[in-house]
Amino acid sequence: MRGPPEVFAREVLPRLLAAPAELILDALPPLQPQTRFLEVGAGGAVVARALVERIAGLGRLVAIDHDSGLALGLPAGPKRGARAVAQLRALPFTDAVFDTAIANLVLGNAHDGPHLAELRRVLRPGGWLLATVLLEGSFDELFDLIFDVFDARLRAVATASKAAFPDDDALGLRFAGAGLAVAQSGIEDRLLCLVDGDALLQDALIAEVLLPAFLGQPVPDEMRRGLVQAARARFPGGMPLQARTAIVAARRPTADDAQAP
Repeated sequence: MRGPPEVFAREVLPRLLAAPAELILDALPPLQPQTRFLEVGAGGAVVARALVERIAGLGRLVAIDHDSGLALGLPAGPKRGARAVAQLRALPFTDAVFDTAIANLVLGNAHDGPHLAELRRVLRPGGWLLATVLLEGSFDELFDLIFDVFDARLRAVATASKAAFPDDDALGLRFAGAGLAVAQSGIEDRLLCLVDGDALLQDALIAEVLLPAFLGQPVPDEMRRGLVQAARARFPGGMPLQARTAIVAARRPTADDAQAP
């Protein structure tokens, strides 16, 4: 879910990524010397910067993102690196080279199977994948406005976007289907903000990131005006923008796990 780099840095990072990053940092397994970390979708380095401080001299971090236009904010050095890659389906690493992989709001749709399988491939047996994922119920108030205001074609596109958010059960099945054993999961409901109807389309997170992501195209001016009017009428105290975020700690099984009764 990406907008222009400057909008992403200004609006998405502090409001969408920062709180889930804390969930990931809290779920880190105990640090060991020479621990090897991989963060995928690391634009903005929200997790990476904090992790570099946390691991100090105990480990090495590689942070990657598919968009080379997004500054990772992580200087290269002997214990850390940053790079751009084309896609998560073909990570430029050999098998079983990382102890922990991190994905902060990168996963979360029906096409994640190949991505999860690739992350499993680069984890050593017994290694961990820590992921935060937006769940069903996120941004429902905004979706309701879209259904009221937009035409049937854009409503159908938005319906598909809404349906792409998994529920907790579907999320667990996707990890299991990729050969990862979910050891821990939890859900956090977050109120990102209350947006006044008149200011709805001045909010860059909504106007420049969420709406284009949900609809796949810019919003026509007439529908933009209708969206503001509908928000003003339905939410006189401000429209809540809410996100349901799952934190999942999944492990690549070892040979001993397979032999356990």
